[in-house]
Amino acid sequence: MSNKVFQQYKDKHKGERVFLVANGPSLAQTNLDLLKNENTIAMNRISMIYNSNKKWRPTYYLFSSTNVRPDKPWGQEWTNSVRTAISEERTTSFIASMFQQYIDPRGEFPNVKWFSSMSENKPTKEGIISENCFSTDVVDRIDKSGTTMNLALQLSYHMGFTEIVFVGADLGWSKDLGSTSDPNHFVESYRAHIPNPEKVNHQMRNIHSLAKRHFEQKDPNIKMYNASLKTVLDVYPIIDYETYVIERQPYFQDDRLEQAKAFWDRPHQFA
Repeated sequence: MSNKVFQQYKDKHKGERVFLVANGPSLAQTNLDLLKNENTIAMNRISMIYNSNKKWRPTYYLFSSTNVRPDKPWGQEWTNSVRTAISEERTTSFIASMFQQYIDPRGEFPNVKWFSSMSENKPTKEGIISENCFSTDVVDRIDKSGTTMNLALQLSYHMGFTEIVFVGADLGWSKDLGSTSDPNHFVESYRAHIPNPEKVNHQMRNIHSLAKRHFEQKDPNIKMYNASLKTVLDVYPIIDYETYVIERQPYFQDDRLEQAKAFWDRPHQFA
């Protein structure tokens, strides 16, 4: 198997910037309409924020989660939000083909590109990941390793972006078994199962570190910024979101970066 759907996107955005829109709590306070003319990659249940951001829709949308299966507690809710996302004419969607039977069994959505070759490298209980968690050739294989953000990072690499900016990439997960009051996402009714937050926190931080290393090996002049409004992700410089979008100049917030680093210095309890 291969991911031929990605071939035409090789270096399509070479030299451009992209905003990777995660689903953390701070996204609720982020004015995404400012990104209406920007390249953006969003994921998962992002369509739940569309009503409060009328002008913006992502350039690309990514999804690869078992949460849409009918045997999952909120399978239909997740399926509905994914279908809303892929129904947007302005958005090109990339979705793992194993989920087509749940999301689009009749082939109703022409803007969806289904990819088939995806690996899943499991981290240790401390969130340590394998070097194989990042693929530099997504046509051959793309790796998820527990987070759709990893797919977005690899796709950004493939498309040739040279400025990568994160919003809603908060981390700092807390334990949640899928209650109606989700503390880890931009809306309380998001519903995601996070039984081991310390593992997930370290896993995601390590994935960002691995991706950053690959980007810098490809282009030492790469620019990667975290513009999330509230975050403990300390892998990249933290900058002011609106200043960067409007003025295209990073206003570095070193005090926030130091606060983020302090999160990782505290004792961690792994289940």
